[in-house]
Amino acid sequence: MKILNGLKIYLTDWKNLLAHGIVGVILLYCLLFAPVAWYWRVILLILVIAFNLVRMRYSKDNVE
Repeated sequence: MKILNGLKIYLTDWKNLLAHGIVGVILLYCLLFAPVAWYWRVILLILVIAFNLVRMRYSKDNVE
């Protein structure tokens, strides 16, 4: 249950949704106007997820 609760918090965090929305728009722009290799997109996605996990871990808002 702890994993599901953590996943729920991760998916409903507005800062997380904003960051993924911005990255999604940037990736869409790159796809349409400046094609880049697929592995750069995957690396960027992994970096955003890692940044969000670290941010959420040390955020004062999510202290239980």
